[in-house]
Amino acid sequence: MSIKDVLAKVDEGVAESLETLKAYCRLPTISAEKQAQPETAAFVRGQLTNLGFEAREYSTDGGPPVVFGQLIIDEKLPTFLMYQHYDVQPVDPVDEWKHDPFDPVIEDGKFLARGCGDTKGNLIAQLLAVKAWQQTSGRPPINLKFVVEGEEEVGSPHFPAFVREQREILKADGATIEGGENLGDGRPKLELGCKGILYVDLVCRTAKVDQHSAYAAISPNAPWRLIDCLDRLRAQNGRIKIPGWYDGARAPTPEELKFLRRTKLRPDDLKGYWGVRELRGGSSPYKVVRTLIYSPTCTICGIVSGYTAEGTKTVNPAVARAKVDFRLVPGMRIEPQLQKLRDYLHAEGFDDVEIVPHKEQLQPSAIAMGEPVVRAAIEGARDAFGKDPEVWPWSPGASANGFFNDVMGVPSLMGPGVSYDGSNYHAPNENIRISDFRTGARHVAAMIGHFHGTATQ
Repeated sequence: MSIKDVLAKVDEGVAESLETLKAYCRLPTISAEKQAQPETAAFVRGQLTNLGFEAREYSTDGGPPVVFGQLIIDEKLPTFLMYQHYDVQPVDPVDEWKHDPFDPVIEDGKFLARGCGDTKGNLIAQLLAVKAWQQTSGRPPINLKFVVEGEEEVGSPHFPAFVREQREILKADGATIEGGENLGDGRPKLELGCKGILYVDLVCRTAKVDQHSAYAAISPNAPWRLIDCLDRLRAQNGRIKIPGWYDGARAPTPEELKFLRRTKLRPDDLKGYWGVRELRGGSSPYKVVRTLIYSPTCTICGIVSGYTAEGTKTVNPAVARAKVDFRLVPGMRIEPQLQKLRDYLHAEGFDDVEIVPHKEQLQPSAIAMGEPVVRAAIEGARDAFGKDPEVWPWSPGASANGFFNDVMGVPSLMGPGVSYDGSNYHAPNENIRISDFRTGARHVAAMIGHFHGTATQ
């Protein structure tokens, strides 16, 4: 038996696994709307049980179940943990979908459904990799654990308590978080951590009630006041204006930059996927990816005020609200950044703008390139793809890395994965390429094979 034999079994199982993914994606597990969470947890537990895992659902205080499964081959062997989430984002605007978002379709070499890329497809690909090892040699060469929660898309409000309460069962020598993207040319990408997210509502009230807009000459206007406040937060080039905001942000290391200079990211692909003319950061792939990774962000995610339905209503709104997310790089922490925001708005005279933090926050976190789980992922990519992977020091998105790196002491990375940089996460027509599903499962299988050696060196 060799890793080559295992990869051949992965290839044989792709079609059947895609049918399983269809069943998984038909479950409309929108955590923001608390939809289909118990039945999806049961589906995940069933998939693990079918492969011989000891699996159960853990209840959470007011949240959906967390599914945990383990396949312990030998306590002396290294243990590899895979984190996933079974929830998905809302589907709005639904009229922009080509197909029903919860009726999966395969066309033009792509699998389309809400959640297929983020991140239901990754779980099914990982299970395919496990099955390939079982079919080839009877069992995987290491111990395996899965933990799958149901609220990642709303900031994992109940998952930290689960992690604290279940430290013992979550012990491992390395972990993967969700899955990584593949580049446009199919090259796999590994991300050795994630940015954090501080999410707030900014609420401005200028009157007890709305007024007729005829009185706008003498009455304050809440949207204009809020716009003035928002304009103080960020410069047009993306630089955040809050004093001390960048203090503590981790600077690039020479080794990280060496990998980034080899990037195969194609900025023109991103412009095509998104329908934008320009990207910030510069004209070269290296400059774009360096800007993407090392830049904290301040993003207006939505603004609501006044009358927004069809037709006209001449109103001077009394209240305006904006949802704002701040992406934080490793080295920054949520609590000090929130205080800096409060102090800045006070100094700028915006005490009338209320800051309402969301409880769905995630800390930034990243690991070093020398960790065994990183070496196994890189070597696995060479077997599965015949080429070196793209390696980023962390993801521009936020995920659960901090729970494992900082709370559990389990080094974690993002990848291998089944999606690509045109998968339309959180947007209409979410999709994965069938070729990426196959190679992603191959990458996981090869990584499992290499983890034994790297974790015991």
